[in-house]
Amino acid sequence: MNFKKILPFLFASALVFNVACSSDDFVEETKNQAYENGIFITNEGAFTTPTSEVSFVSNDLGTFENKVYGNNNNNEILGNVLQTIGFSGENAYLVSNVPNKIDIVNRYTFKKQSTVTSNLDNPRYIAFSGSQYYVTNNNFFNVMKLNVYNTANNGFVTSISFPRSAEKVVEANGRIVVQTDGVTYETAPPYSELPTGYSLTIINPTTNTVANTITLPSNGIIRDLIAYNGDAYVLASSNTASYIYKVNTTSGSFSTTTLTLGQAQKLRIDANKFYFNDSSNKIYTMNLNSTTTPTTPIVTTTGNLYGFNVIDGRIYVSDASFTGDSKVNIYSTSGTLLKTLTTGIATSGFYKN
Repeated sequence: MNFKKILPFLFASALVFNVACSSDDFVEETKNQAYENGIFITNEGAFTTPTSEVSFVSNDLGTFENKVYGNNNNNEILGNVLQTIGFSGENAYLVSNVPNKIDIVNRYTFKKQSTVTSNLDNPRYIAFSGSQYYVTNNNFFNVMKLNVYNTANNGFVTSISFPRSAEKVVEANGRIVVQTDGVTYETAPPYSELPTGYSLTIINPTTNTVANTITLPSNGIIRDLIAYNGDAYVLASSNTASYIYKVNTTSGSFSTTTLTLGQAQKLRIDANKFYFNDSSNKIYTMNLNSTTTPTTPIVTTTGNLYGFNVIDGRIYVSDASFTGDSKVNIYSTSGTLLKTLTTGIATSGFYKN
């Protein structure tokens, strides 16, 4: 979620989040369809009302459905803020920041299997290793922790607390990597962004203890953390430059790619190419081993670029509304617009099923 857009309200009544849901548009499939071979789209919700939901589009872009969760669970309301989705085996884990819960559904039918609520406090992101799953919790005041659960029975195992943050979390080369620094904001207008620090924390999933803490260079603000082919990649940016760090989670070492392009916001990798966007909605690509900053964007999108991913040669971008339906534009990696969808409130994420 984009905190700066709601900071006037947040600092008036405590730091909270805005986000996601609804709207039907397109061909709606039967409620018993299998949701394989497609993309789940998260609609975060409007925070103050329970409008979180999930949409689905098939790989051939011919089938689209809104309200996937409600359609397959007797119109049950999902929640207010759907933060992310993670996958393990045949299950999808829907992490809701508000209320504090994880709904576990069958990833092919979207029928709910169970709900986890124990020890959650503003859950954010999820990763998996062996028979355990890891969920960051971050209320940006006094709770910054990583919860560990057992995938067999969803039992709570332990928590690991951090001093400043607990945001993105990924599994890379047998380690759990937690983004333990990122962005905060000034408490008065214009609510400018500030870095909290530059650390990653590496967790050994065998012992569920901290194996290493990596301090990255003090450049800009950490924006994103992803994993690809056993390595973790971190994106940081300032107004004038951006940095991609490739992190070896075993040794704790990292290499740096410096981009002479400011305000890179989100990082993705597809088919050995980086993709990232800047604050003016321009989307760029470059080879993983390149050191040359791209100067020509693939495409410049319109509206409020909030959700972004690149999956199997297609770029998925949301033009998010926090009060009504959002739009999703799907492009080829050459920049050709392939499809536009109408989704829910604050569309924020795209997940391959």
